[in-house]
Amino acid sequence: MARFDHSVQQALARHSGVISRAELLAIGLSPSAVNRRVRSGELRVVLPGVYRPAVVPATPELRVRAVALRLGPACVIAGRWAAWWHGLIQAAAGPVSVVMPPGSWPSTHPTVAVARRTLVPADRTTIRGVPVTGRARTVLDCAGEFDAESIRDTALQRGTTIWSLDRALERYGPGRGAVAARRLVDQARPGGVSPPERDALHALLRAGPHSWTAGLRICMGPAEQYVLDLAIEGLRLAVEVDGWGVHSTAEAYHRDRARQNRLVEAGWTVLRLTPRQLRDDPDGEVAAILRVAAKLAADGVAAGRVKDGCR
Repeated sequence: MARFDHSVQQALARHSGVISRAELLAIGLSPSAVNRRVRSGELRVVLPGVYRPAVVPATPELRVRAVALRLGPACVIAGRWAAWWHGLIQAAAGPVSVVMPPGSWPSTHPTVAVARRTLVPADRTTIRGVPVTGRARTVLDCAGEFDAESIRDTALQRGTTIWSLDRALERYGPGRGAVAARRLVDQARPGGVSPPERDALHALLRAGPHSWTAGLRICMGPAEQYVLDLAIEGLRLAVEVDGWGVHSTAEAYHRDRARQNRLVEAGWTVLRLTPRQLRDDPDGEVAAILRVAAKLAADGVAAGRVKDGCR
């Protein structure tokens, strides 16, 4: 592509490694020139009419970008591939799932699974230049998957709320998958963003007189908000359940400690538990938490800050 190297490279950069036949022709290559480069192996076919240079590896990301380029702006990546693009699962396999408007581009390809329906703007977004279903909609679309609860919980841990899932459910309608989607949301409705958090919440509510809140959002400053796993706001007592998957990275290690220091500075007592502790000795851990709550309540009554342990 000697004469058109710069233009071709610009087009490839726009799509992170793929280019369409239409773009190559618009740049100035003739149909025979494109075909010649395909025959020589300089260009490799990813999908009909979409190519990658031989030096660009055929990665899952490249597949997604090729599908988006082939089907155009009306295409929205969906299902497990959207969950992967959002970072809710580690990998996706099989045909790339997409949503297209009814009556749109009719052709199919064995590596692409097309569903025909209309998505409202609230159920789609763009991530790294690719249109995908929004995170809440993606959770609902994956309700029938074997790891649906893990996908939901990861989304909740990353900021998706029950409120946003409920709004997505309203837009979802009564069609196929609606029952599983509603069940998936209802399971998380009592609070907590992981099974250990929900188990701890239910155990604390059963065992003690205090009113616990899951996912309590507190404001620490004009642009600083924290979400506490479990808390009694009136006692300024927080219980953080630290799962390995979310809290094991170096970034999380430093973030957790900076956050705890800020909470303690603001007068909070912070208890940290692991899922293993809750699994091995749930009664003992709950009893220890309740002893701390009782002490804070007694100290608060003595100091005249609270009347009955929680306000």
